[in-house]
Amino acid sequence: MGLRLALLAGCLLAGAVIDGAWLSRLPLGAGPDLLLLVVLAVGLRRGFESGAVIGVVAGYVRDLLSGSPLGVFALSYLAVGAMAGAASPMVDLQQRAMPAASALVATLALALISATTVTVTGVVVVSWSLLAADSAIAAAMNAVLAGPVDALVRWIDRVTQRRYSGRVIGHKVLR
Repeated sequence: MGLRLALLAGCLLAGAVIDGAWLSRLPLGAGPDLLLLVVLAVGLRRGFESGAVIGVVAGYVRDLLSGSPLGVFALSYLAVGAMAGAASPMVDLQQRAMPAASALVATLALALISATTVTVTGVVVVSWSLLAADSAIAAAMNAVLAGPVDALVRWIDRVTQRRYSGRVIGHKVLR
């Protein structure tokens, strides 16, 4: 359990660093969101609670690194992680197109939730037409990167699972 948490925290940290250092400088106006892809993969693979927890952690990381008011992205990522976890029983993760399709939906949901949150709280005025264009670009990029990120989360689950979970290991006590 501790190794899984450490590896997922490393994925979030690496995603935040890569996003801040390189992906934010893309000339397209919007870039892929690696934190969202990790939250989505964990939510779909591990369920509601894990998706919500990693969502709020990723959201706070995004809030701290972006300089936005604390809680705006935390709420948005929490909602997307919880939605992914809630949808996990209904989703066939063996389908090849499932990571890309879920990344499209999650990117659009994140943009809508974030824009609604900042509009309602009065933090910033949102240009909905610019948001739609940037969200479409980001959704396409996230769809391309969703497969490799999902494979990484599958690898973390495989590496950190207990080998002999059904067998109880007993220890002899010397008397």
